[in-house]
Amino acid sequence: MKELNFDLKQLRSFLVVVEHRSFTRASRALRVGQATISNHVSALEETLGVELIRRSSREFALTPQGEIFKTFCERHFDEVGSLRKEISGAVAAGVTVIASSTIPSAYILPAAIASVVRGNPDVHYRLEVSDSREVVEMLKEGMAEIGVTGKSVRHPVLKYERIHQDEMVLIAPVTGHPDIMAVADIKKFPMVSREKGSGSRDACERALLERGVSVADLPVALECTTSEGVREAVAAGLGVGFISRLAVPAAMLSDKLKIVAIKGFTIRRDFFLAYQNGRTLSRPAALLADELRKISRKRD
Repeated sequence: MKELNFDLKQLRSFLVVVEHRSFTRASRALRVGQATISNHVSALEETLGVELIRRSSREFALTPQGEIFKTFCERHFDEVGSLRKEISGAVAAGVTVIASSTIPSAYILPAAIASVVRGNPDVHYRLEVSDSREVVEMLKEGMAEIGVTGKSVRHPVLKYERIHQDEMVLIAPVTGHPDIMAVADIKKFPMVSREKGSGSRDACERALLERGVSVADLPVALECTTSEGVREAVAAGLGVGFISRLAVPAAMLSDKLKIVAIKGFTIRRDFFLAYQNGRTLSRPAALLADELRKISRKRD
């Protein structure tokens, strides 16, 4: 047997597959692709060196090893639940974890955190930066107390509050590209894109699809995990890309980059403050949430 190295997402996928007796129904329940669920279960089987689920068109059944592993997973999640309650009820000072997608982490949260810490020097935060999909997962799993994300994924355990409206703009190198174009003309240029799971990418794909342009139509030259990566790749001449206006500093415009106007086309998206519904936030988390709400009210 290999070293036992698996994560909570894999264990949860396995339990939900067992509960629904179907990989397809499990993917719907967890709101992830069926391939992701299959990969999680396959990775567990490879790590353990055994078959956990007998797969056939007529039968769904756990192997004896699968039954043992199911009991382990259930016990493990019971212990995780107990740990969450103990941590939530703890009054000792600690570090409050914030999960954020890339744009809020760079352009919204720093000022809010600074304002809170100036007035409350005893509070401490750790900022975990990922794409919007991972931010939602961290909040669901209790790995972060609050989050700021560009995507609101419906889930009974989560609550969302809109705190900022952003605009996505098309950036291009200063030379070699028009200053204005039609939506259909985007397909003529190499595209630098964010990765799947990014709220920025989701917003762009939805808006373009409404205008008859699908992702398959776009000649993607590069996918980046950060908006800054998209910006720098475009500045280097790799192609064009959609990016938050917040991430386009004035100093780069006219020097390396320009914003290309698209006739009759605007992409706007919301950023949300997110946290577990019904959960009492710790003092540091509540202070930051209030500061974000205050900034939002001033902006509106």
